[in-house]
Amino acid sequence: MIKEPLIIGKSRAIKEFFAFARKAAKSDSNVVILGETGVGKELAAKMIHCLSHRKEKPFLKINCANLNDNLLESELFGHKKGAYTGAFFDKFGLIEEANQGTFFFDEIADISFNIQAKLLGVIEDKEIRRIGENKGRKIDVRFIFATNKNINDLVARNRFRQDLFYRISILTFYIPPLRERSEDINLLIDKILDEKKTKMSFDFHITNEAINKLFKYSFPGNVRELENIIKRACELSEHGVIREEDIYFQEIQNKNVRIKRTRFKMSKIIDALIKYQGNKTKVAKELGMSRTQLYRILNFEDEKNNKTKEASSLT
Repeated sequence: MIKEPLIIGKSRAIKEFFAFARKAAKSDSNVVILGETGVGKELAAKMIHCLSHRKEKPFLKINCANLNDNLLESELFGHKKGAYTGAFFDKFGLIEEANQGTFFFDEIADISFNIQAKLLGVIEDKEIRRIGENKGRKIDVRFIFATNKNINDLVARNRFRQDLFYRISILTFYIPPLRERSEDINLLIDKILDEKKTKMSFDFHITNEAINKLFKYSFPGNVRELENIIKRACELSEHGVIREEDIYFQEIQNKNVRIKRTRFKMSKIIDALIKYQGNKTKVAKELGMSRTQLYRILNFEDEKNNKTKEASSLT
């Protein structure tokens, strides 16, 4: 049994999720939870499970992005002894082990058409068939799915089966990124610090300057990133006081994410450059980044503008 988890927040989006979760918990309909990486989709799925009549039964999960087709099929459906080389014993699949409980598919948009077809059969017939078996096994499982991708777009581009999409998305909820619900940040910080206090038997406090620095940040990694930042700050703090300089933002190396963050910050950078009369050290400090990061963003914008001018001169 899972101890009932709590999603922390007072924003309108989180309040709407609470209402959605209570309604979804009353039925056995399939649920799709949408949102960026790190917003808390798995926690949302657990909350629905814990509010349902299945709460005393198993909650099992699988991350579809981490496994190849053969391994994913074996993990989900199980196999019969001798079904293939290396199958030395009968193996229960995870879906079968979740019988009478809830099964959570994380990153459902990453599964192949082959697995999609088999999963459609499981959902429609409420039956699984282990690899190497000829007979099916009836199951009673509630399915919850999650993805950080635009699944409607994948259906339109024939990358995801339309019939499966309709089967899984009876109930759908989108969890907004943390940057769109900043009113939840203080509550999340308090929760993280309380957990650290319980674990380490030591009190942590955070200064207003450190909190202000966090509020200026865009959190591309969402709640998961906030948790990482606060835990790291606890380790760097002296005497349990988290100061502004203890708040450190790791640079995201993914090019697409970095470009999105660049666009998001340019207006703030320009305002800060004007405010501090071009003093880049003060600008970087105010925006919660290193001078190196600031120069990279400015150089990126210069390159982009130069390419735009070159393209314009050729037309």
